[in-house]
Parts: sequence; structure tokens; C-alpha cells
Amino acid sequence: MAPKIEAILEFHDIVEQLKNLTTSSIGKKRCETMKFSADPDRIEQRQEETQEALRLLVERSAPPLSGARPVAKSAHYASRGGVLHISELLEIGDSLRGVSRMRKYMAVVDESVEDPYPSIRAMVSALWTQGDLRERIEATIESEDSIYDDASPKLKTIRRSLARKKDQVRDKLQAILNSQDLQESLQDSIVTMREGRYVVPVRHDARSKVKGLVHDMSASGQTVYIEPMAIVEANNEIRQLELEEREEIQRILAELSQEVGQYPEAFAENERLFGQLDFIFAKAKLASDQNAIRPKLSKSRVTKLVNARHPLIDRHKVVPLNLELGGENRGLIITGPNTGGKTVSLKTLGLMVLMTQYGLHIPADPGTTVGIYSGVYADIGDEQSIEQSLSTFSGHMVHIVDILQIVDENSLVLFDELGAGTDPTEGAALALSIIEHLMAKGVSFMATTHYTQLKLYALTREGVQNASMEFDVETLTPTYRLHVGVPGKSNAFEISSRLGLPKEILEGAEDFLEGEDIAFEDVLTTLEAERSRLEKREAELVQLTGEYKREMAEAKKTANRLNAEKDQILQRARDEARRIVKSAKEDADLAVSEIRDIREQLRKEDAQTLQQAQDLLREGGKKYRDKDEGIVLKRAAKPAKALKPGDEVYAESLGVSATVLEGPDNKGDVLVQAGLMKMTLPAVSLIRSEPRAVTEKKVNASKVRQKKQKHAKVEFDIRGKTFEEAEPILEKALDDGYLASLDRIRIIHGKGTGMLRKKVKEYLRHHPSVKKQEDAEPAEGGSGVTIAYLR
Repeated sequence: MAPKIEAILEFHDIVEQLKNLTTSSIGKKRCETMKFSADPDRIEQRQEETQEALRLLVERSAPPLSGARPVAKSAHYASRGGVLHISELLEIGDSLRGVSRMRKYMAVVDESVEDPYPSIRAMVSALWTQGDLRERIEATIESEDSIYDDASPKLKTIRRSLARKKDQVRDKLQAILNSQDLQESLQDSIVTMREGRYVVPVRHDARSKVKGLVHDMSASGQTVYIEPMAIVEANNEIRQLELEEREEIQRILAELSQEVGQYPEAFAENERLFGQLDFIFAKAKLASDQNAIRPKLSKSRVTKLVNARHPLIDRHKVVPLNLELGGENRGLIITGPNTGGKTVSLKTLGLMVLMTQYGLHIPADPGTTVGIYSGVYADIGDEQSIEQSLSTFSGHMVHIVDILQIVDENSLVLFDELGAGTDPTEGAALALSIIEHLMAKGVSFMATTHYTQLKLYALTREGVQNASMEFDVETLTPTYRLHVGVPGKSNAFEISSRLGLPKEILEGAEDFLEGEDIAFEDVLTTLEAERSRLEKREAELVQLTGEYKREMAEAKKTANRLNAEKDQILQRARDEARRIVKSAKEDADLAVSEIRDIREQLRKEDAQTLQQAQDLLREGGKKYRDKDEGIVLKRAAKPAKALKPGDEVYAESLGVSATVLEGPDNKGDVLVQAGLMKMTLPAVSLIRSEPRAVTEKKVNASKVRQKKQKHAKVEFDIRGKTFEEAEPILEKALDDGYLASLDRIRIIHGKGTGMLRKKVKEYLRHHPSVKKQEDAEPAEGGSGVTIAYLR
């Protein structure tokens, strides 16, 4: 691109912003050498580099570009036998160290994921480093003007000797200064240096009293600086050691320079890569500052800007530009009042194309597409030239002629006020002819004008569209919004009227307009009114659509929430059912176990009773062999009366408990069953006993109580549950505690909002098994635990 075109579009200001975002001089130099490209693949690569850098800035912060140092020249000098300065070697060491930092910055986080930064990683991987050389430089160079004592054994020895010798000289000088004979001769009791040698300040009138060499005199002539003879030899030795130190340092620098000189091409490539990396990250920083996006590219030269913002206008004040150029409509003619934003629209389009093809992201919204053009050409601004005796019109024509000679079908041309500055009729004719010439060559263009002829041309010429800049006549202020599809009015009469131009002058001006012009302006007025009405209607539809989408989103959100709540309720129901079934199974298992124990116990008792009866019968048989004599049973002290089947009785004579099967017969005997044996006994020998069912019930109750005591819990944790979930747990806990004869149970409900604690205490207050309740001790949970005492 010609520098003049970039200056017209103010692209150089974008370059300056870019340079200010670099971190090194080579990065700034790279910004100055950036070039326009019309190669789609090259542009795509540049855009990809910018996007990778932008992602890295977001994910890993700014890169460590301290290695971006201009070292190629120093390395080339060293390759030709030159000895580098300490500061030059220090920069080379920093450059090599910067390579390691950049490689660490680009370290792969997850090797299983495809590399999201292939372009930048390839550049970093191509950076060259020489670990041994870097370590030598770091171990040798201390700062920009000094090297370490340990740079070589000889240097270390020299510096130690030099330090000792200087201490000796200072001690001798101090002794001279302290001498009583010379106190009056000295101007100051200090030791100083002149020409690298230690001296003392002596009054001019007493210079003969101090034997030594004069090295300097003060400006007033009152003080002379004398090197006492006592330290001349020591100063000579110091001077000799300093020369040896300098020679050793030079030898060390020459040795390092020789090693650096072996890799001039590698250092040159490192400098180029570091400059490129600094430039790419500067592009990313600019994109971040501008809230820019990576545009889509169109090889067919179709440009669609979606809320594109002029990058040099305050982001809080700029009005976004929306337009489409290319495809069926290669030309766009913009009309409207002065200061309405026509020129800004031209420059915005031009800058969006230039920034894209230079590899920069552009300040626009997603969906933006930028065509790829072989060149961008513009004629914008005042081209008047006093030196060349050219008028504004002539200056524009000279520039337009140059443009028309070089444009082709792949070019983009921007004209501001085409044909202005001369007779309106001739100017309009020239403008129409120039545009028709561009259309014939297939050139994409955008032009601004006030000419009615160009508005009519755009209405009838296929491939050309009208566009207008909106202007609020009521407030006499432009809105800077571009409307594509309709021509605009200059609004000269309306603006003049609002500014106070007399009505009769305005009416006189209207008389000078031709009838066709008046009719056309009326048509424009009607179109403008219809456009405003349609825009308002569109805005209402957009608002209604937005409300509908929000309501749909809210309804969907509500439905999802209800479904989630339903799932939660079902899950809680399933959990509760499982808990109930589990509890019932545990109770059933306990009951079955107790029944088995009771049954086993009854079997043992029945067997024992049967055995006792058999023993009695055997003993009775031995005593009473004669059947007729029978078994003699004693009369009971309180014989049972009115016996009936089912009554429980006890035969004292036999010591056997039995159950009545049949009531007394006419002899007063009853049929009873003792265990598995049936017998007939006199009713008067029987007494009533407590029913077996009651006994068994007591036995069973005792066993159940024992079982409950064995399995009962004394602490229950219901934290995190609702009261509805906790209630069945409380009920079972209280029942088990009561059956197990527990005196109290601990209920852990937590503090939280206090709602669960409140409901638990209310529930316990009305439960029949609970005698009283109270909070636990502070050390045992305090108000987060309730202790229920059972009756």
C-alpha cells in the first residue's frame, strides 16, 4: 500500500498504537516493516497468529519477552574478530536466557489435547540457545560495567593483590595525614585521587613542606594535590596491577566474544523470531484493547460489517457502522448532510480492510466478513496544493487520475465528495462517468456525494446501492447511523430554517428549484418518513421478539425446575420407601427371632412338664399297684369352682400345671391336659392359676425388651434433612427407646436456620413417650442437640 493512502485513512495512527504495545526496540522495528498482503493464505496465517496470542494473553498472561534484544549486530561483529563490550555480552546472555523463559511459558499443559497454539509454538521451538555459553556469560558478567572476580583465577589473584596494595597506601597516607608536622600544611585531612593515583590536599603556601609529586591544583590555586614520595612506589604498583586487571578483563571478553562469534546466523534468527513474537503479541494486546474480533475472509470480495467501530474514535462515543458491499452490489453511494458521518463511514470501511489484510483483528461484532482486495485506494479530504497552484478540484482530479490508472477488478476505491469543487452540473457528470468506468472494470467502490444525479443513478443502475446518513432535523444533529437502500437528503432548507434564515428567502430558493428536483425531494421526504415508520415497527418487533424469547426461556427454566423438583420428590419417596421397607424388615426379623426363642422356650417347658408327669405316674404306679385303689389326691385348700374348658389350674398333690379340657362330670372330675399328657382329676384337688397366655405375654414382653435393649440406639443424626424426612426417624427412635427402657436419647439436628430445631422440639413436646426435653451442654453440641427424656 502507498504511504499516502495509509496517511489518508490514518492507518499510521494504528501502527503507532501497535508500537506502543511492544516491549522491545526490535518489536517496534517489526511494526514499522509490516506489509499489506493480498494473499488469502498469508492473511489467514496472520489472523491465526493474532488469535493464538490473544488466547495466550487470556489464559497465561503476557509472555516473558525479555530476550527480545538486538544482538544480531554484536554477534556479527564478534564473528569478524571484534571484542564485545561487557554490556553487549550481557544483552546476549539475556537473549539466551529469554529463550528458556519463552519455552517454559509455552510448555504443554495437556499433551492429550490438540495444541491450540501451533504457529507461536513453532516460532518458540525454532529459537536457538547455547546453554554452556549462557552459563559462562552469567558466571562472568556481573553488571553492565563490571565482571565477577571469579571470571578467571588470574583476575581473582590480581584483584586480591590490588585490594591489599590499596589498603597499604591508604594506611600510609592516613599516617601522613595524622603527622603533627604536616597538620598545618594540609588543606583537608582527606585522601583523594588524581589521575588514578592517591594524593593529599596541601595548602599552596606550604607545598614545599610536603615532598612529593604534584598532580593537580584547585581552580582557585589555593590547593595543590601532592603524591607523597613515601607512596610513589606503592602507587606505581597499584597502577601496574590495574593495567594487568584491564588486560585480563580484555582477554576474558575476547574469549567470550570469540565463542559468540561462532553463531552469528543463530543470533540473527533469534532476533528475527523475538521481534516477530513481540509484534504478534502487540497485535493481540491491541485486539484486547479494542474488543476486536477475527473477521471471516471473503475471496469473492464481499464485505459485511456488523457494528464496526472506527478504531481511532472514543469507544464510548463512536456509532457502529453496518453495511454490505460486494456480490450483487459492488458500489455504494452515500448521501446526507454535511458533518453527518459520511467521511467517517468511508474511513471505517477502509481501515477495517487494511487492518484485516495486515493481520490485525478489527473492532466489530461476530458475523463480520471482510473481502480480500488487491489494494485499497482513497480520495478523501482537501487536496488543494498552493505549491503546485492546484485548486481543490484539481488536486482531487490529479489523485483520482492516479487511482484510475492502477485499479483493477480486485481493488476497493473510496471517494469522498466525488466531483465536488467545480460546476455542479459538470461535476455530477464527471462523477457519473467515473463511477460507470469503475463499474465497467468490476471495481468495488464506495462514494459520498450531494448530487441528486448520483442518487438517481444508484436507483436505476444495477449493482449500485444508495445509502444515507441519518440526520435529526428537530435537533439539527446527525445520528451518524448509516441506512443502506435509500438515498438521503442534504436537508439544506430545513437546517437553514432552523438556524433562522428568513422564510421569504427559503421560498425564493424553492422557486429556483426545477420541478423535477422538487418532486424528487418530495419522494425522498416520503421515503424518509416511510423508513422511519418501518424502523420503529422493526424496533417494536425486535422488542416483542426479545420479550417472547425471554418468556420462552423463563418458561423453559420453570419447566426444568419443576422437572428437577419432581425428580427430587420421587427420589425422596423412593428413599423413604426403601427406609420403611428396611425398617419393617428389621422389625420382622426381630419378631421372627423372638418368636423362635419363645417357641424354643415353650418346647423346653412342655418337655419338662411331660417328664415331671411321667415321673409322677411312675412313682404313683410303684406306690399304688392296685388299680381299684387309684391315685389318692388331697383336697386343695381353695378348690377351684365353676371350672370350664380353657381354665388354667394347678394340681397341688401332683405339682403339675394343666389346662381344663372338659368341665366337671357328675362325679366332680375334670379332664385336663398337662403338657402332652391328658388325665382326669377331681375338681376339688385343683386350684386356679394365672393363664399361660399372660405368662407367655410377660415372657415375650421381657424378651422383646431385652432385644430392644440390645439393639436400641441412643443418638440420632438428622442434620441436612427436612422435618418431613426426619419425622419417621424420630418416631422410630422414640418407640425403640421406650421399648428398650432407655431414660433418654440424643437428637442431633444442628443449628442452621433454626427451623428444623423448632419443629423437632414442637414434635417432642406433644409426644406421649417424652417426659421432658432440653438442649445439650455447650461442650456436647449446645442448641444443635436436643436430649429427650423418656417416661
